[in-house]
Amino acid sequence: MNSADLDTMLIEWQCQKLVTRSINLLDQSRWQELSDCYSEDAVLYRPSAPLDKIEGRAAILKSFTERPSKETCHALSNMEVTVHDSLSATVVSRVVLFSGEQKAPDIETIVMAKANVFIGRFVDQLKKVDGEWLIAKRQGSIELHFKGS
Repeated sequence: MNSADLDTMLIEWQCQKLVTRSINLLDQSRWQELSDCYSEDAVLYRPSAPLDKIEGRAAILKSFTERPSKETCHALSNMEVTVHDSLSATVVSRVVLFSGEQKAPDIETIVMAKANVFIGRFVDQLKKVDGEWLIAKRQGSIELHFKGS
């Protein structure tokens, strides 16, 4: 394995780590840390509103803090990273969303999940800014909606 292969693997790992971290922060309602995963000029299209553009880190933070309080669990899988160069990459991942009506006050609290399960995709355009990988654009979509009993 040569140095270029190792550099590519490192970028892939860093990009996967950023996307995974952003989803974990989302499920933990850690809005400021989540918004810090985005570049200042980032664009977000939520899976629930894929045509509504939210532009800029401050607007993205505001959209998170104003969303209805709910318990969520995003299961992320099938992550595929395409490294364009040393400063840009794309991560495509599948996501399964389970949610409940109320926030759990602590880790031991169990919340009844809604019967609806959403399966979708995130396409994240990442860029390296001042040595740190950040989300420049996140396009979410919902492709399957399972309505349980």
